[in-house]
Amino acid sequence: MEIFVDGLFVPVHDGSAPYRGFLAAENGVITATGPGSPEIPPGATVVDLAGQLVLPGFVSAHSHLWQSVFRGLADGCSTYGWIEQLHLKFGPLLTESDLYAFTVHGGHDLLRHGITTVCNHTHSFGDGAAGQWRAALDLPQRTIYSHSPSRSDSAAERLRGIERFQRDTADIDDPRILARSYNTTWPLDEPAMRTEADLLTEYGIGKHLHYLEDPAATERQRAEFAQLLATGSVGPDTVFAHFIHTTPEIVAEAGARGAAMVWNPLSNGRLGSGIPDIAGYRAAGLRIGLGVDGQASADVADPFQNMRTGLYLLRATARNAAVMSSREILRMHTLGSAEALGVEDRVGSLEPGKFADFLVLDPERPSTGPLSPDLYAHTVLALSAANITDVRVGARSVSTGLFAPATTEVHERVAALRALL
Repeated sequence: MEIFVDGLFVPVHDGSAPYRGFLAAENGVITATGPGSPEIPPGATVVDLAGQLVLPGFVSAHSHLWQSVFRGLADGCSTYGWIEQLHLKFGPLLTESDLYAFTVHGGHDLLRHGITTVCNHTHSFGDGAAGQWRAALDLPQRTIYSHSPSRSDSAAERLRGIERFQRDTADIDDPRILARSYNTTWPLDEPAMRTEADLLTEYGIGKHLHYLEDPAATERQRAEFAQLLATGSVGPDTVFAHFIHTTPEIVAEAGARGAAMVWNPLSNGRLGSGIPDIAGYRAAGLRIGLGVDGQASADVADPFQNMRTGLYLLRATARNAAVMSSREILRMHTLGSAEALGVEDRVGSLEPGKFADFLVLDPERPSTGPLSPDLYAHTVLALSAANITDVRVGARSVSTGLFAPATTEVHERVAALRALL
């Protein structure tokens, strides 16, 4: 048993309040937490947090880890110009070993920024899916693995791909693999879409799709929504990534059917995609999470910067600083993201029965001055990943090596790719 004492806990679950106290874990799962000092059973390992802040590990509900080595690319381009510079130029050149190395780089980068659970929305370039799956099994953090077909696959090839994905992953017994989803690429014809949706439901594989992101695709994608509804492709296991250029009817239907959406403020701002109506989505009952998206479109994987960007954009758009609080957006990047992905029973908050995935932060390294009486405001508005002193997954520290310089491998691989262009 591990017992972490004298931490200043900033909990996110409803009805909770900050407290100075402890967290106990056994076999990587929280057994107790609360204010004060606990009884220390014989043989327990005690870790003194010395009054540092403790947060649940962040959850990125939408990321593309392999993109971590392509930052600063296509500046000034919107989504489709950016895709042309990254996917269309580099995609055909990527090998399985490239995608493995790049995904590991991206996963470590997320951990360094305090993200202990990620929905890794993969891409299929040649045999690259295998490399990204191997990386998920080698990375320390928890993964919701989102498998992608190739956009050129026929309906029959996509079905075979789902069968293969089911065969290769269904029996994996690893606490780091929390769930599986499928990167749906619309549209197929209606019968094929219905068959695909039914097969995914049968296998317990969720649906995760980019939808209504770039304003240039708004009319086309809005017109496809009726087909998504008709084929059973919108439900509690559906996650819409971005979901910006909606209509009241689309939002109402998505909310009524129990779907979720993932907001990606950094990426949406960088690519000029727009600002979603988060207040309207919440009112419609949509589950909402936050994602740092790929590091080639958001460039940094810092959830603090992601929260602040989103919060400030909403407040500026509404001309109302009370439209969303710091506590609300902190919950959205932790427990809210877990809820959007359907894994809130295991991650997203520091409650007994969940994995002991948490961050320790020192607000004095670097100094952010005296702590505000409103710890949620101080945490969201003043701290950053630079204040993280330890990252724990299943109570085990994974910080060793996270802050070290990257190895030369990914630099050499990217240089070799650029030489082929």
